Order: sequence, then C-alpha cells, then structure tokens
Amino acid sequence: MSALVDAFVAALPEGDVAGFVGELAPALIAAVASGADAHPAIAVEPTLVAAHLGAHADDTRSPALWIPERNLADVHLVCGLVQHVPEALAVFEAKLVPEMTHAVTRLLGAERGADVVAAVREKLLVGIDGTGPRIADYAGHGELVVWLRVIAIRAALSELRRDQRMVSIDDTLWEVASPKADPAIQLLKQESAALIKEAFHAGLAELTPRQRNLLRQHLLDGLTIDDLGAIYRIHRVTAARWLSAARADLWANVRRTLRNTFGFSDSSIIDMLDDLRSTLDLSIERALSP
Repeated sequence: MSALVDAFVAALPEGDVAGFVGELAPALIAAVASGADAHPAIAVEPTLVAAHLGAHADDTRSPALWIPERNLADVHLVCGLVQHVPEALAVFEAKLVPEMTHAVTRLLGAERGADVVAAVREKLLVGIDGTGPRIADYAGHGELVVWLRVIAIRAALSELRRDQRMVSIDDTLWEVASPKADPAIQLLKQESAALIKEAFHAGLAELTPRQRNLLRQHLLDGLTIDDLGAIYRIHRVTAARWLSAARADLWANVRRTLRNTFGFSDSSIIDMLDDLRSTLDLSIERALSP
C-alpha cells in the first residue's frame, strides 16, 4: 500500500497531497485492480500504474474523487505499452492500429496512410529524439482509441500541409457533403458548380475553428458524437447540439455569400439551394448520427 502511495507522490508534477493521503491508498488499490481486471493477460507492476496516475494528476480535487473517473483499463494498457509488455503490444496492433489506419487512409490513401501510421506508431511506442514513448502522455481522459485517432489524424493533416494541400481537405469535405450518387446534386453542381463550391468554402471559412473541426472530424474522420464528447469532454447531447449549430451556421453563411458576393437575389438563392440543402442536410444528418 505504501509503495503505491510513494510511487504516486514521487511522480506528481506539482502540488501537495498531504491532506489526501488517507484517501489515496484505497483509491490507488482500486485503480490498479480495475485495470488488471480489464486486461488480466497484461502483467503490469502496480507501482507503474500509480506513478502514471501521479504524473497526470491535473485535478485539484482529492485523488479519491478523480482517479475513479479516469479510464483505468486504458491506463493499465498504456503502462504495459510503455514497458513493452508483449500482450499489451498485441492489443495495440490488433485493436488500435487499425483504428488509426482507417482514419488516416480516408485522408491520404492506403499507401501514404500506411507510412504516416508507421511513423506515428514509432513515436507512440519508441519516441523520437530521446523523448520517450508518446503513449505515456495519455492521461486517462476518455478512450485511448479516440486519443490515438486524433493523434493520427493530426499527423495526416501535417502531411497534407507539407504538400500545401489544405484546400483539398475542404474539397474532400464538400465531396462528402455532396455525394456524387445523388442526381439532384449532380445537376446543380454541373450548372453552378464553381459558384456553389466557392460559397461552400467561404461558408466554412466563416465558421469558428471549433465548428470547422467538428464537421471535419465527423464527416472526414468518422468520429461519432460519443467520440467528440470524449475529445471535448462534454455530454453527447451537447456534442450533437454543437454539430447541429455548425451545420445551420454553414448554410446561413453559404446563403449570405451567394447574396453578397455573387449578387444573387433571395429568390434565386432559394431556388438554387432548396434541393441542395435538403439533400445535404439529410446526408450530413446520416453522417452525424451516433
């Protein structure tokens, strides 16, 4: 018991837990047991789990309150990965790498995506420039798979930026939002493709960074409402509300751009966007459904 407390306290980045020591030992014992129960095949030294929690003690409340709120199963797995436990590595390869690969492939394609995932994997499990495994940065907030997916997507976006292909990301979002299989959208894109597309991109640019990220994370990265709730640490209902507002703001921006930039009358905008908006709203709703 004292060994767990000592490991936790020694790893603390700052702060004093002297007033919580009496509550700390039972919380750590329960945390270690919870992680071990979730991954019985992955043998991890309990003091490593305690030290990991201590290193990520970013909550001013008593540890007895916030430790149970962490994803202790994933913390246990991460500690196994940091120690290169074979069973932990097997779980990583079988369950987590495919999730990262799927997200990255949608942006970069299979061959290039595989290279990015390989680089991310090395950074996560080995580290670069002597920094140690990046996987150790996981604090236990939310699901590990979501955290890894976000890291992989950021790496893919960095790859696109290096190629000066950021415009293609918005193009991809446009293609996702307006599927080619829909005849009404195809006809509209053939007749007014350049103007509608320019208004769409302008509408995206007017959204807040969070709104743009939400739409991209859902439509391009395949993140569910539950995933977004975990990333932003909000309830899934709030995540759904944010997404609905982002969509509504996007279409309001598109209408304003068509009116102000291209001089279209309100009746012309209605004629142009009625079928498009109803179909796109439906496809976006399907994409955003949990």
